[in-house]
Amino acid sequence: MKYLSDEYNILDHSHSYAKETVVINWLLGTKCNFSCSYCPPWLHEGDVDWPNNYHKWGTRYLKDIKKFILEVIDHYYPKKIYFEFTGGEVTLWKELIPLAKFIKENNATIGIISNGTRSPRWWRENKKYFDHICFSFHSEFSNPDKFLNVIKEVNGEFRTHVNIMMNPDTWDECIQLAERIPNECHNISLALQPLMEGLGEEETVFSYTEEQQQVLDRQHHLYGQHIKWNTNFPVPRGAMEMIDTKNSKKEISSAHRLIANKINDWSGWYCYAGIENLVVDWDGSLWRGWCREGGSLGNVYEECHLPSKPILCKKSFCHCNFDIMCKKEQYANIV
Repeated sequence: MKYLSDEYNILDHSHSYAKETVVINWLLGTKCNFSCSYCPPWLHEGDVDWPNNYHKWGTRYLKDIKKFILEVIDHYYPKKIYFEFTGGEVTLWKELIPLAKFIKENNATIGIISNGTRSPRWWRENKKYFDHICFSFHSEFSNPDKFLNVIKEVNGEFRTHVNIMMNPDTWDECIQLAERIPNECHNISLALQPLMEGLGEEETVFSYTEEQQQVLDRQHHLYGQHIKWNTNFPVPRGAMEMIDTKNSKKEISSAHRLIANKINDWSGWYCYAGIENLVVDWDGSLWRGWCREGGSLGNVYEECHLPSKPILCKKSFCHCNFDIMCKKEQYANIV
């Protein structure tokens, strides 16, 4: 497929709901029941316990979380606010559901990133507290049948997305799941996610064969477009639109396609991370994105400041789906 590549000068959300929504991606801890070979050990070894356990003030720590949530809602008003929590495996945290209730009581929305290993019963009892779930299938540890049963329990209840982490060593198993999902599930979006080596350091895409790369490039036509839909859900993030304002051209692409095709360099562009996206790391440090471009914004448990202007990006490439999915302009009038 031919991309606009260097011709476009704006990357923006392809639908209005995403443009109206600020997303806060929050790493709550590093306890996980998986230890995937491609995952940095610090992300699953459990050295960082859940907030109410490891912080010396216990419940005060949760009060700080709630205080920051209210500050975000106030600062970005009238935009919609979506909190997305990740771990480790965040469904292991006992305070997750009480926090979800608090967020919804304050007219914000909540989602989580999960490996889907909680039982279908757990999801049946708690699905009413979520607005969006991003499930990740990790073939080294996940059972495809159980994974599908969990998805079937929630699809149709709220917006559901599935990432199949495309491990070259278990490629066939991953493809089999991608083939089953359109036949057995409905109302979900699906992505075959290329893996990154050296995550958090010098990231590069895993080595895939030419045939595997073609599957990644054509995944929507092979699998995604065959998903059955009978309900429309608002989605806080999704496909991005490459816009060439000079020649009035547009082209839609997903974050994983931009990475796979190495069209993810926006150095010298103005990035709206901090305006449309925020990240909170395990220690409460606040950043515009996981790239940490623009420096620290403080700490949600102490003092922090919320930005109101885009920043000029100096990174040579953008490796993270979350960081990619915010507006970027080659030229902008910043006052």
